[in-house]
Amino acid sequence: MNRFIDEGIAHIARVMKPALYGEVVGLYLSSDYWRQRLYQILDTVHLNNAQLRAVDSLLLELDEFDRCVRVPVVTQTCVEMAG
Repeated sequence: MNRFIDEGIAHIARVMKPALYGEVVGLYLSSDYWRQRLYQILDTVHLNNAQLRAVDSLLLELDEFDRCVRVPVVTQTCVEMAG
């Protein structure tokens, strides 16, 4: 198990949502940016099952964020995700 990969995934998990919603002072990073970071992790190393599940979960969060942002009517699911 690569400790640096675990730390990288954990960092993205902590920072991604606040950065997507502009909750980090002076910082807004798009879902494309986070998706690219996660794909880089997938492309550069062999991940174990736990790491793959963590990256997959973050990619699903990005899919949900993109779906909510593109839909004009905010659903309860989207509101819950933001909170």
